[in-house]
Amino acid sequence: MNLPLNASKSECSINVPVTILIGKYEYAILLNVIFNIGLTFTAAVGNILIILSFMLVSSLRTTSNYVLFGLALTDLGVGLIVHPLYILVLYRVYKNAIPDCNIVTAYSISTTFFAGVSLLYITFIGLDRFLAIRLHLRYPLLVTEKRVKLVQLSIWATNALLSLVWMEGFHVYSTLAAVVIAISLVATFAVYIKIYLVVRRHKAQIRDQMEAQSEQSETNRLKKQRRSAINTFYVFFAFLVCYFPFFVTTAVNKISSGAPNVSVALIYEFTVTLMFSNSSLNPVMYCLRLRDFRIAVKRTYRRIFCLDAASE
Repeated sequence: MNLPLNASKSECSINVPVTILIGKYEYAILLNVIFNIGLTFTAAVGNILIILSFMLVSSLRTTSNYVLFGLALTDLGVGLIVHPLYILVLYRVYKNAIPDCNIVTAYSISTTFFAGVSLLYITFIGLDRFLAIRLHLRYPLLVTEKRVKLVQLSIWATNALLSLVWMEGFHVYSTLAAVVIAISLVATFAVYIKIYLVVRRHKAQIRDQMEAQSEQSETNRLKKQRRSAINTFYVFFAFLVCYFPFFVTTAVNKISSGAPNVSVALIYEFTVTLMFSNSSLNPVMYCLRLRDFRIAVKRTYRRIFCLDAASE
C-alpha cells in the first residue's frame, strides 16, 4: 500500500491494492477484519506481559534478552498501531468506500517501519546466538549491554530513515527497501546455516564427551548453547512462516502485467494478516521455549491480577 502524502482519494484507489476488492468478496474482507481484531488483542496482551516481565524480573535482563525485549516492543507497536489502522482500511473497503488517504498513509508508513524493524531484529537475534556459540568465554566481553542497545537504536533509526524516504516517493523507497531486505535475508540465512552446522558439531561433541565421561561442566555448557540455538531456530522459523507468503505475493504483484487480479489481491491481504500475526506468535514462542520467560510471565500475570494475594 503505497502513495505520496499529498495523494488524492482517486490516487489512493489506484495505489492501494485492497481497493480492487471494493464491492467484491465482502464476507472474506469481513473475516479478515475479525482476524485482525483478535490479533490486535493477542499482540497487545502477549507483548505487554513480555515487556512487564522483563522490566520486573531482574534475572531476565541479560544481553540476549535485551534483543527479545526490543522485538517485543516492535510487536507491541504492530498490535497497538498497525493492526488498528489496517482494520480501518479493511472496514472502509468492506463498506464499499475508498479508504481515507491519511489513514492509508499512516498504515503504510507504520507497516514499512515495524516490518523492517522485525526483519533486522531476526537477523540480529541469529547473529547474537552465533557469536555466543562461536566466542564462548569472549562473548560477554564483546557483546555488552551497551553495544546491544546501540545496535537496537541503529535498527530503529535505519527503518525510520527508510520510512522518510518512502514519503519522498515509492520508487526510491522500494529500491532501497529491496536492497535492505535482500541483504538482511542473505545475512540471516547465512547466520542460521552457520548456527545449524555448529549445533550439529556440538551434538557430536556432547555424545563423545558423555561416552568418554568428560568434564560435566563442559558438557552442560555445550547442551545449554545447543538448546539456545534451537530456540533461536524456532523464532526464525515462525518468522519465515508468517512473512514468506507476503514476500511471494508482493513479488507476484510487482512482476504481473495487465489488469489487477482480484483473487491475487484477496490472497495478498490475507498474507498481510499472516505477516502481522507473527507479533502475536512471538510471545507464545518465548513462553513455550524459554523457561525463564515462562516463569516470569506467570508471576507477572499473577501480580497484575493479584492472584497471589487471593490465594493466601
